[in-house]
Amino acid sequence: MKTVQQIIFVILLSLTLVYIGDHYLSVNAEEFITNDDLKLELVEEGFKSPTSMGFIGQNDLLVLEKEGKVQRVIDKKILPYPILDITSIINSAGERGLLGIAISEGNGSDNDNRYNKDLDIYLLYTEKTTNSEFVNNYCSPENCKSNDLVVNSLYKYKFKNDKLVNPELLLRTPVDRNSSLFHIGGVITVGPDKNVYVTAGDGNICVSPEDCENLLSEGALRSQTTNFENGIRPSGNGGILSVNVNGEISNYDNILGYDYPLNLYYAYGIRNSFGIDFDPITGYLWDTENGPAFGDEINLVKPGFNSGWAKKQGVWSIVNPSQLAVDPPPGKERGYHLSDNPQITNESERFVNFNGNGKYSDPEFTWNYTVGVTSIEFFNSDKLGKEYKNDLFVGTFNDGLIYNFNLNNDRTQLALNGELQDKVAETNEQLQDVIFGKNMESITDLETGPDGYLYVLSIGEGKLWRIVPADS
Repeated sequence: MKTVQQIIFVILLSLTLVYIGDHYLSVNAEEFITNDDLKLELVEEGFKSPTSMGFIGQNDLLVLEKEGKVQRVIDKKILPYPILDITSIINSAGERGLLGIAISEGNGSDNDNRYNKDLDIYLLYTEKTTNSEFVNNYCSPENCKSNDLVVNSLYKYKFKNDKLVNPELLLRTPVDRNSSLFHIGGVITVGPDKNVYVTAGDGNICVSPEDCENLLSEGALRSQTTNFENGIRPSGNGGILSVNVNGEISNYDNILGYDYPLNLYYAYGIRNSFGIDFDPITGYLWDTENGPAFGDEINLVKPGFNSGWAKKQGVWSIVNPSQLAVDPPPGKERGYHLSDNPQITNESERFVNFNGNGKYSDPEFTWNYTVGVTSIEFFNSDKLGKEYKNDLFVGTFNDGLIYNFNLNNDRTQLALNGELQDKVAETNEQLQDVIFGKNMESITDLETGPDGYLYVLSIGEGKLWRIVPADS
């Protein structure tokens, strides 16, 4: 999801859907799905800025709305009232809001009946609070001296009697009340180890070379988790955090060090991420990352992974603050073309490694232009054809595209051909062979449903779709 300064108006081709009983008739489906054997169906519409979704049963899912409501959709219909309304405590300015949902089975699960299961529902949202004592993380005076304190909070709810109840606070990280309207991150997932993984952006944005210069020289971008050795200490931003479901340090504790909150970090050096998912075969974590005017990424994220920000984005070293501007200066291009000196300098090579515990690695794929990459989903189903089983699907915000990638044999890299073998896309034309879906404005989430189909959530249209076989 790109910032408002980066959003280019996208014209969405119309889709006409006629509902008859339990069947949908899709018109001009080829304008949305590139495989003629598949089609796009509308599940429900009318959501207000939907950000994320999670399934609690067959044809039964929860959809988050950015301003603070959790809507429930059963059999393709939104219930008349939300099952949770926390709009009064949500700060939804910019990219803040009710952002992430993850679902796991509780201790009293009934494996024979999913509707009666004891479910734990994890929600991440930007919360208003007036007491810095409740922030169980590093909170600088600049962030926390005011009654206008804003925090990103991770709560565990129980799903009981068709309501979300008994919220239990697991984590809070401070959000700068003045500047952090963007780069919030906010996607969460439950890993194979049953820990909750949380994406956190660097918390700041620079839209002009002057702003970027200030942030890099003395501002909030200069932190240890954005690869400045003498920068400010970690605060829970700019990485992926791993939290035990009981709010304790996870099984991956102390990857980078023993100090709190550094011991929460599974990965760091991340500018902003709206997508994480675990490969169901290998158990490896993958993420997506938004760059500035270039360098949107797909990464394989192993424990201690350093994505390189703000010393490197994509495969290009940051040697000139003007590279970070949303609109490159006149006459300049993106990526390595933008710098007057594209050679890696000693400074840009000097990543923070936290006593050797962190390790930088290049992305597995990079766009040398802005796509606003968002959700990432391993499709653990053969309902759309065996050729898609366990493939990687990635959505975008700016153009409403879905990309489909195969992986190599050991599933540590994407299987790329032709002009993409260097792992860099210079133009969208180079990606035509991996474009799976299109014209779905501003995708925020992709999920594999219990029915084995791929579900697509659009914040731009306020719609929920699913992709199914054309003959279904």
